[in-house]
Amino acid sequence: MPDQNYRVLRFDELTVQRNRGEDIARQIQANGVGAAHQTFGVWLPMIGVSVNVVTAATNWTGEPPAAAYNNDGVVSVRTRLFDVLARGQEPCTRDGVYTHRWFVVRPEDVEIVTQQSVEAWKSSEADTDMRITGFWLCRERNERGEAVILMVVYYPDLAAWEKSRYWKPGRKGGGQPNRKFCGGLVQQRRDTQIDSWLTVHRPAK
Repeated sequence: MPDQNYRVLRFDELTVQRNRGEDIARQIQANGVGAAHQTFGVWLPMIGVSVNVVTAATNWTGEPPAAAYNNDGVVSVRTRLFDVLARGQEPCTRDGVYTHRWFVVRPEDVEIVTQQSVEAWKSSEADTDMRITGFWLCRERNERGEAVILMVVYYPDLAAWEKSRYWKPGRKGGGQPNRKFCGGLVQQRRDTQIDSWLTVHRPAK
């Protein structure tokens, strides 16, 4: 278990010069972004994000400083701050893929969506290779005043992601005894949320 209690995630999306993403991501992964933090994850895009965007997430026990990347290959940085709702303490270092699932909900529904998600994780992680790394609430509301939640999930590969879909036919011979229960919780969350979308990333090495 980590010896820190990270409460704030700084989520930086770096637009970089053409063909510079791999090098910049490796530099950030190797050097971090400053003192008194944990490099939670540095990712390169696979699906749903421009090839010229590097995502760097850092964990902080207190308020993070403004992002500062001293690299001439960085064109611009979009920073958002998120407060931890669940997990979010262990860095994303394993080989595989990481999905960034975004939820839009009414502010008054954040607690119930968190409860539904945490309960569903017990079944989904028991039945599949997915591992939820964290669940956070963005401090910024969207243009309609709605709450935005980020969930980061690890999978060994895209095939594992496909197998974990609760609405897909189950594996032959069973093997996912909690599938129906988990699917019911996920459906409850879907009925509560206003919108949702997914991007897929690979960790920088």
